[in-house]
Amino acid sequence: MSLFGSLQIASNALQATQIGLHVVGNNIANANTPGYIREEVLYSPAPVQEYGRLTLGLGVEIDAIVQKVDRFLAERTRGAASDRAGAEVQSKAYADLESLLNELTDTDLSTGLTGFFNSIDGVADAPADISARNLVIGKGQTLAADIRRLATRAVDVSNELDTRLGDAVEEINQLTERVRVLNLRIATSEGGSASASEAGGLRSERNKAVNRLAELVDITTNEQPNGALNISVGGEFLVFDGLRRDIATETQTTDGLSTTTVRFADNGKELNLSGGEVFGLTAARDDIAGTFIQTLDDFSGTLINEFNKVYSQGQGATGFSSLTSVNGVADPDAVLDEAGLDFAPDKGAFELLVFTEGPDGSRSTDVTDINIDLNGIDGDTTLNTLAAAINAVSGVTASVDTLGRLSISADSKDVTFAFNGDDSGALAALGLNTFFTGADARTIGVNSELLGVSNAAKFAAARTSQTETEANANANALELSVFFDRKLEALGGASLADQYDQMINEVVTGATIASSVTEGFKIFEATLQGEEQAISGVNIDEEAINMIQLQRTYQANARLVQAISEMLDILVNL
Repeated sequence: MSLFGSLQIASNALQATQIGLHVVGNNIANANTPGYIREEVLYSPAPVQEYGRLTLGLGVEIDAIVQKVDRFLAERTRGAASDRAGAEVQSKAYADLESLLNELTDTDLSTGLTGFFNSIDGVADAPADISARNLVIGKGQTLAADIRRLATRAVDVSNELDTRLGDAVEEINQLTERVRVLNLRIATSEGGSASASEAGGLRSERNKAVNRLAELVDITTNEQPNGALNISVGGEFLVFDGLRRDIATETQTTDGLSTTTVRFADNGKELNLSGGEVFGLTAARDDIAGTFIQTLDDFSGTLINEFNKVYSQGQGATGFSSLTSVNGVADPDAVLDEAGLDFAPDKGAFELLVFTEGPDGSRSTDVTDINIDLNGIDGDTTLNTLAAAINAVSGVTASVDTLGRLSISADSKDVTFAFNGDDSGALAALGLNTFFTGADARTIGVNSELLGVSNAAKFAAARTSQTETEANANANALELSVFFDRKLEALGGASLADQYDQMINEVVTGATIASSVTEGFKIFEATLQGEEQAISGVNIDEEAINMIQLQRTYQANARLVQAISEMLDILVNL
């Protein structure tokens, strides 16, 4: 082995040490750079050389500069990030609904319900007091407005979640395009060899994009031998080498509610997701906000229809001289329970009471049973046949107007009419002598027949029969005042109060569970991130130790070069 060979070994060692110092310096410089992955130099002994009977080493060589990555751990961390991101969105949706309900305050819906039914107690105590009736109507308007406002805000929450879906899809396409471009640059930079040095900066940038993509959708990654990273979602590839697929949205709007579906743009196939923000947004929109809106609609529908069933059997201070149903049908000849009414009536009957005032101030009452035949056999009741049955009663006239509404009027000024004993729900379904209007939380209101100070006397506090007694004056108000806690067949024996409590409990319980699940995912993700940082993160103390070791190695090799140089000088001077 010549001195020149030894000098070459020392020179190679100096170069290797310089590269090592460069990598250490790069690590230290990026210690606080988000997404940076620590790099290290892979050293290996150079090939040996036979020198007589001796085998001599030829120093050191650098195999590659690679990133310190546990790919299995990185995949697990991305999966945890997807779960956490999806859970956070759902937890936030529950928190938004809780703030809308605003329970335990003076502005919550339960306060409005209590105020409304308490005001009916005032009418029951003083049925002759018109101001008490006017208070009930005012409280009813306030309650209806509170329900509408709550429903509108819940719809806003749902639509906001849906809008964020579109924003998320746009970001997904931007990220996948970024990964596609970086795949090409990395493959070109690394030369397509798995054993070559890695393009650390490009890989860190790609890793940052992939991590963000994992928060949006639950992805699976697979690195190829050429350095490209393939990404799939639900078994469908999203990025493949230098190719990618666009994600598109399809939005439909029904009753003010937007529903966006996320699909692959090329084949229209819906993404199969189980985690990530997109999954969380969809679940929050449909299962959280959507379920709450439906539950609120069910509660409001029960309040409207069941309250009206009781209310419609009473009457105000006087009977009606004329009355038109609030609700109409598209086809007056259609069977009543198939005519498109928001609430379908059942088979049964109601009493039509016709009052006739005599010249001496006396009053006679004629009671006629109006049958509602809905047994599915020929002759079922339609709006036209119902009008005909009422029209056959002496003293009143009934007809169906051009809007498909039933109109009833007295034949003379001495005649008025009222209703009683309706077990079919036809009066409530048609909107004859009802308090509430609408069909759900967004349409609930108070019958315009009752609005205005002069109409307050129409509030149906009384129950009318052929034998008038003083007790009849507040009989209906007494029934209505306990309605909130009354067991309802429509709710399987539960009360409206039970239904309301269940609605609130579902939100509160869901919020608590969602918050706990989110916290669990956060802790799990933080644990994985800690393990990943222990491998891939830059530790200044470790880098300082490596720097000192390389410095000492460099100094030793420099001293070796100096010694060989001195020996060569001696050899030349011989």
